[in-house]
Amino acid sequence: MSAVDEKNIAFWNELCGTILATQLGIKDNSEASLKKFDDWYFDFYPYLYDHIPFSKVSGRNVLEIGLGYGTVAQKLMESGANYHGLDIADGPVAMAQHRADMLGKPIKASQGSALAIPYPDETFDFVVTIGCLHHTGDLALAMREVHRVLKPGQPAIIMVYNALSYRQWLRSPLAAYRRMKKPDFEWSNADPRLRNAYDSNRKGVAAPSTTFISPGEAKQYLLKYFSSVDVVPRNIGQDFLPARFIPRSMANACFEPFLGLDLYIKCIK
Repeated sequence: MSAVDEKNIAFWNELCGTILATQLGIKDNSEASLKKFDDWYFDFYPYLYDHIPFSKVSGRNVLEIGLGYGTVAQKLMESGANYHGLDIADGPVAMAQHRADMLGKPIKASQGSALAIPYPDETFDFVVTIGCLHHTGDLALAMREVHRVLKPGQPAIIMVYNALSYRQWLRSPLAAYRRMKKPDFEWSNADPRLRNAYDSNRKGVAAPSTTFISPGEAKQYLLKYFSSVDVVPRNIGQDFLPARFIPRSMANACFEPFLGLDLYIKCIK
């Protein structure tokens, strides 16, 4: 296990979404509390339904990597998936198990690294990983591992952070311009201040590792392994000035195709 894996185990044992849950007044893991969290989550990220094929997973072998608060896990289980979950930390695995127990659904969720997915080649009909692979310390290897465990002709849905989002342009416009003109394939860990702007825990500590990738880099790299790659920028945050004055849905419609924080990538093996 790598040094980054060990740091990620400690950091992500606090569920991604814990600060949000506190803001929502959630104090337990009851069915009602988790529904409150999930309702907020899908209301804030409604386009998840456009990218994750919930209607097509029934009876299929599905792997989710990076489990967080378990919202996507529960939706996949409710949709009839033969669900498998993988997370670097115990906390998210326990949450997925708790949700499965409440639903009375079978589950195969385990702690492990996305850099060495503990399944044989060509195991899964779908792989879903939202906001995880860019934290592994080796984004390229993590994406190759997704390719390895996916069956031929089947899709993977990957969300990673956009190196050309409005945050990047506002923070360092010259660097963003250079990267747009000349893709960088030596992806490295961002500085702590930028990492903190995306993910931090209740103590205000930034995630141990965060890698950013441009739409062009994502497509060019993944086409080495996948037969088809579609990249869609999404998500304008509340720190984007116009989003303070116009509805989020309008800000997303106007700006996310060019400046979205996140890249939703559909890859067909």
